[in-house]
This record gives sequence, C-alpha cells and structure tokens, in this order.
Amino acid sequence: MSDEYEPDSPIISADTPSLTGSPTTLTGVEALSGVPDASAEYKYVTGPDGQMYAVEQPPFIWKKFFIGLGVPLFLMLVPLILMMIVESMDPWGEVEWDRTNIDMERGDGTSYTANFSMSEDRFLESCWVDEDEWHNTWYVCEADETMLTLSLHTDHEIDLVLVNGTAYSANLTLDENESVDWCNLPYWLSEDAWYECRAQSGGESFRIIKETYDYENREQVGHWNASEGVLHFDDDDYHDSEFEIRFDVRETVGGWTQATGIIHYDDGEDHGTTFELNVETYDQDEMEDADATYATMEALQVISTLMCMAAPLAAIGMIIYGFAASGGKAMGIGATVAIVSYPVIGFFGCIIALSGGF
Repeated sequence: MSDEYEPDSPIISADTPSLTGSPTTLTGVEALSGVPDASAEYKYVTGPDGQMYAVEQPPFIWKKFFIGLGVPLFLMLVPLILMMIVESMDPWGEVEWDRTNIDMERGDGTSYTANFSMSEDRFLESCWVDEDEWHNTWYVCEADETMLTLSLHTDHEIDLVLVNGTAYSANLTLDENESVDWCNLPYWLSEDAWYECRAQSGGESFRIIKETYDYENREQVGHWNASEGVLHFDDDDYHDSEFEIRFDVRETVGGWTQATGIIHYDDGEDHGTTFELNVETYDQDEMEDADATYATMEALQVISTLMCMAAPLAAIGMIIYGFAASGGKAMGIGATVAIVSYPVIGFFGCIIALSGGF
C-alpha cells in the first residue's frame, strides 16, 4: 500500500473514542417549538428584548369575589330590612286615647261651669267645643298637659286712612282680656313685595314687615301696641286715600286646671242651658314609650339612608382596588356584579317604601 494521501479516502484515527463517567438521566426539560400556547395558569408576553416570557396568572380567588359582591350587597339589602322593620312599628298604636264629653251647665248670667278630673298618670292632649257654624267667630281650646284654655276668635276689618304723604293710621283698641292673633294686608298693595304681620308680647303688639319677592329687601313698615291703641303704616308707596286691613282678635273666655278640677266658661253670650265640651287625654307612660319608639324609627331611617348612600361608593372603591391591585381581579368582578344589581334592588326598595307610606 502506498503512503501517499488520497483525497477521497477517509482519515481514520488510530485512537478509538470512548465515553467516560457515570450515565445521567435528564428530566423536566421540554423543548419549545414554534409559538407556545396560552393556558389558564400562564399568559405569554413579549419582553423589551423581543423574547417571549411566560407570566404566571394569579388564580381566581372566590373568597375575594364574594367579599367584593357581599359588602355592597350588605349595604344595599340591610336598609330594606330596616325599612320593613320601621314599617311594622306603630308608635301610637299602643297609646290609649280617652275622649270625654263634658256638659257645660249654665250658672249665673252667661257663665258656664262643669266638674272634670283625671288621674295623675294622664295628660290632656286636646279639647274642642261643639258649636253651630258662625260667620266670623270660632272657638279654640288649647290643652297643655295639666291645664286648658278656652278662647273665642273673631275676625275684624278696619280701614287705614291716609294721614300725610304715604303714612296711614287707624285706631285699634282692645279690651283687657283680648289680644291680636294675626293680621293680613291686601296682596295688591305691592307688585313686587308681600307683607307679613307678626304678633308679639302675647298679642299685645304686632309689627308689619314688607319683603320683596327676590328676598333682597326686608323692612318694617308698620306697628301697633295695645297701650297706644293706634295702628301706623308707611311703606313709602301711595295706596289711595284708605285701604283695608284684616285681623283676628283672641279673647280668653274660659279655662281649667287640674288643681281646681272645675272648667269655667263665659263669653258674654247665651248658649242655652248646656253646651258640650270635648276633652281628649292620654296615659303618660304610654306616650313616653311611643316617643321612644318614634325616636328609634327615626334613627333606623337615618341609618338606612346612610347605608344606601354608602353602598355604591363602596362598590366603586372595590372595583378600582380590585382591577388595580395584583390578585384582586376577583374582588373587582364581584363589586361590578353588585353595582349592576343596585338599580334592581333600589326599584324593589321604592316599592317597599311606597307600600309602607314613607
């Protein structure tokens, strides 16, 4: 054999290759070919270097979902329950009202009297007089727990007469037991203002206030007091030579106190042999319980209102937090479901409120 090199012949080394060391098994390594598929646990994003990375997605936590759903729903549903509780409460249902018809018997002249007493645990609520319909007078019975006052009210009209320029006046005198309860001026006195008559000092005086409809100007334009007996009026406007003013005179004609136990009445008129006075009383302890129940109803209504206002705000806050914070998506979804259901709950809440008369 020639020792010359032949191009087409392989070069064979005299040394035989061999593997050394202990054999090793490779596990857990998978080659990625092509574009990997997304799964529920991972999503694949392309990084700034152009390489694709697998990012683990946080699992859907049902506990957070129910927190996001439950808190707003709690704030929505509890007010409805509270309103149903309020609807079932009747503060005045347990109060027993006693009505007594008292025959006032005529005594000397036009005076009438009657005996009336009640136990110490009962108070006066109201009273009224059965009367024929009169044109310009009526009776008022004012009760104040342990006493009552009977008064006769009569409508009067007088003319204010021009004195000088825009000043008007009229004589107005009352008896000792009379007072002015209210007064009223014609609406046409001014095109841009209205008049208010305010009684003071228990009806011993009153002031006339003029206020513009835009509430920008308010001033006193008239006054009267019982000691002078003259009504003065001047609002810097001319109202012809005279105009009319109406007022109501209140005259005390009777009363009763628990200490005396006798009702007396005398208005100077003859009402026949007898006339009827009606008195309504209530139990003090029952009224205190009714007041406490009513206060509880008001408190529950306030709490319901505040919770109704807080429900959508809490849902919005949980939505923002849930979708912004890592791992809070479930809470955001739950809060979204809650706020979507808010109009439906509100609709049924309106039905409950209307049925309850609120």
